[in-house]
Amino acid sequence: MTMFAAGRKEMQLMDQYTMDVIGLPGVVLMENAGTKIAEEVIASSPCENPRIIVLAGAGNNGGDGFVIARKLYDSGYDCVVCFIADPNKMKGDAKVHFDVYNKRGLPIWYFHNNSSRKLHNLLSEADIIVDAMLGTGVNGPLREPVSEIISFVNRLKSKIIMSVDIPSGLNSDTGKAVGMAVKASKTVSFVYPKKGFFLLDGPKYIGEWKAVDISVPTSIVENLDLQMPKVITEPLVKDVIPKRPIDGHKGTFGHVLVLGGSRPYVGAPLFTAKSSLLSGAGLVTLAVPESIYPMAASQMPQALFFPLPEKNGQFSEHSLDEI
Repeated sequence: MTMFAAGRKEMQLMDQYTMDVIGLPGVVLMENAGTKIAEEVIASSPCENPRIIVLAGAGNNGGDGFVIARKLYDSGYDCVVCFIADPNKMKGDAKVHFDVYNKRGLPIWYFHNNSSRKLHNLLSEADIIVDAMLGTGVNGPLREPVSEIISFVNRLKSKIIMSVDIPSGLNSDTGKAVGMAVKASKTVSFVYPKKGFFLLDGPKYIGEWKAVDISVPTSIVENLDLQMPKVITEPLVKDVIPKRPIDGHKGTFGHVLVLGGSRPYVGAPLFTAKSSLLSGAGLVTLAVPESIYPMAASQMPQALFFPLPEKNGQFSEHSLDEI
């Protein structure tokens, strides 16, 4: 399967198509998403009975958080939701799962009824922190208490911090941290990794990443003719590299000429020639100033050599006639 890097708009279109055309309700997609994250949390557990805190906001990312906590609780784990938003702002699919969680009487801690110090104590005692505060919709400055909470989470050491879909505070399209972002140990993304994973600040915040299936068919990319960049994966590389004929020889796979080097700088042409051979070239010729030819040839006997006239350790104008 081709792995794409998705932006916010592309994911919205794919989700909407799944709901409107295929007929799978958003509340089911959220259930699937939360279930997959809970499985990853369990698989990442550092001990037999980890203390798990789910930081949940009021949006769909927070709705995922309530599913995650419910699934973990039902699996026998010590888990509590720290809800950092106004409950009155919950709506749509997220509110459905918020209500289910509360009607079951599962553990929840409300930030607006407590102090920052109490939250800091809870987070300090946790083994695993699940970041379900903000999702892919972040595009402006972070508000309190989110920025304060992110700052504290990032100061914690020896904690597993798992972000839901994308680290809170990271722009999913540009990879820019909006002031600050959660520094995740692992980011579990839905359907595809997000473009921001690979751009600007993204790589230093996402930690290890994994894309999981939540029943949004990848065939939608073709159905909607979405244009998204491909992520370079091992299967992709295997597909694009030309197949080498069984009766091929050095003359079958091309001849590379590497022209470079000088008396003080011998390494660059050698590295280039070695890379050319490792990339599959059949023959490589190194054209270097004649004074460094003995040194270069001793370092790379598998290459052909073409010593060229030089002046003061560099190619001279007479080299042009030879080339």
